[in-house]
Amino acid sequence: MRRRSLAALLCFLVLIAGVALAGEVKPKVVDKLRPERLTKAELSGEIARRIDDLIYKNFMAIDLEKGFLDPFRQRQPADRRYIGIGKVIDAGSIFAAYTGDPKVAERTERLIEELMKTRDPDGYLGHMPVEPEGRQNARNWILHDQEYALLGLVDHWRYCGDAKSLAYARELGDYICQTFPKNPEPDKICTAGLAESMLALYSCTGEPRYLDFAANQRHGFCHGETECTTLRDWQKTNLTNPVTSHVYVNVARCFSQTILYRHEPDKSLLQPSEFILRELARPDGCLFVIGSASDEERFSYTQNGRGPVSESCVTAYLIRWWDSLMRLEGDLRYGDMIERAIYNALFAAQDPAGRQLRYFTPFEGPRVYFPIDGFCCPGNYRRIVAELPQMIYYRTDDGGVAVDLFAPSKKTIALGGERSVTIEQETNYPTSGAVKLTVTPSAAMEFPLRLRIPRWCPKATLAINDEPAREVSPGEKYLELRREWKPGDVVAMDMPMPWRLVRGHKTQDGLVALLRGPVVYCIGTAANAELVAKYPEPGKLVIDPKSLGEPVADASIRPDGLKVVAKAWPPDAPTTGDAPLEVVLTEFIDPTGIATYFGVSDAGGAVEDELIERK
Repeated sequence: MRRRSLAALLCFLVLIAGVALAGEVKPKVVDKLRPERLTKAELSGEIARRIDDLIYKNFMAIDLEKGFLDPFRQRQPADRRYIGIGKVIDAGSIFAAYTGDPKVAERTERLIEELMKTRDPDGYLGHMPVEPEGRQNARNWILHDQEYALLGLVDHWRYCGDAKSLAYARELGDYICQTFPKNPEPDKICTAGLAESMLALYSCTGEPRYLDFAANQRHGFCHGETECTTLRDWQKTNLTNPVTSHVYVNVARCFSQTILYRHEPDKSLLQPSEFILRELARPDGCLFVIGSASDEERFSYTQNGRGPVSESCVTAYLIRWWDSLMRLEGDLRYGDMIERAIYNALFAAQDPAGRQLRYFTPFEGPRVYFPIDGFCCPGNYRRIVAELPQMIYYRTDDGGVAVDLFAPSKKTIALGGERSVTIEQETNYPTSGAVKLTVTPSAAMEFPLRLRIPRWCPKATLAINDEPAREVSPGEKYLELRREWKPGDVVAMDMPMPWRLVRGHKTQDGLVALLRGPVVYCIGTAANAELVAKYPEPGKLVIDPKSLGEPVADASIRPDGLKVVAKAWPPDAPTTGDAPLEVVLTEFIDPTGIATYFGVSDAGGAVEDELIERK
């Protein structure tokens, strides 16, 4: 026993030495936008509130022993499902770095150590019993847990600086590299995070074998998710095949291709992203008005909003993928899609009380919470919410700063050399479109400040210090303010948020959705109990658009929330004279929301969704 312990210690020391020698890899393609991570002390407002709720009411409350560790300790053959422990580690690592809270850090560290204790001497990590010749590795869900555990370990190194976690990651990565090619049927197991995790390991170690595996190993569950092919060769030209049109897995693969492209700049790697972007955002496409997609986890062109639609894994990977493309291209307009998804599909998947999460978030009919804390969607939900503080400020490739998401925050950003700038953002967005940016460089200096002017706001106004306000429009990619900045300079933006009625298509043809800024509104049962008792399908009501007044405060769902009261006619009633009914429309995050599209007496003022036709 003592000899094995000594051998393990020597192995660990060798691994640590390897980590130190390898180092991180610099990509060949440098992002035009490089994210700045904000900490809890640097961020406030709605996004920060949501993160805090998720950390302290969900992540710190879930039963790690019973729900996540015990399946790996006990290895029950009957429990052949995905556990999702790696996604908990991943989110916990980012939460620990964000909060600086030792309790969050300790919880994540203990989860890692206890999980690593369940490994076999040969490196096997899994929640199913060992079978002859390692056949358990060919069963679905074993690899899925291994690949995201690998990603979680790498991110514990990246965010928390734990070299031991990177050593564990190398061991697990090597085990996968050795065992996965032996699987006689690689096309029958889920590999959603396989390339992503190997590319993350490569970026932190520089070991070519991980890059080679990510790029050249055939994988893909072609009987229910996506084509079985290498990441380098994968192309996409059809989203209607029911067995290869799984949105989460296809978008995750697009995301991984954007990472591979940074290391091996081949334009063909971006062709699937370009194709799927067009299919999402074209007229009659796959993207929902709430910023997500998927019907029964697959691409759909029907715009059906009922039942298992808007999978949380899809919402998470759409946001992550759009952010990756935005960083590559420097195009802040991706932020229009990102914020639509965040303030609607993403936040509606979280219980306002903070504890429960959704697997699906329909925009028609009732919504339900997922009964367990594991599996894929809760884990991917925690991961993407943990990443939101990295989607607000970016350093540009020409020594400036870009602002994508609007949130009250204060961040000091290094610009190179001894130059830095502190950006302080004051706003209650998305309640209003007023944003004040105070720019304080370390000394007077010239650099570009790039701002996203959302496409939902065709005419905003902007003023710098005491200069007269001027009108600005969304335009191409971003608005650039290039000037000599002095400490205390103030940029004041006002982005009016008028109501807009967005036309529905396919299943929603002839109906409209109500939006204000990035926020979609819905008809919920809590605010319309008597009305829904009489008209159980409120989406069939006909609303008088002239009756929409200014929104009023509604703190029942979130601080600074809003609602609006409108007049409506009953279904199939003549729309003449005064509308006899009152209907309350609340923000889409209303957990009792059951109707997002409805009829209007006059659709002449309805518009197409600005997210259609991205360019």
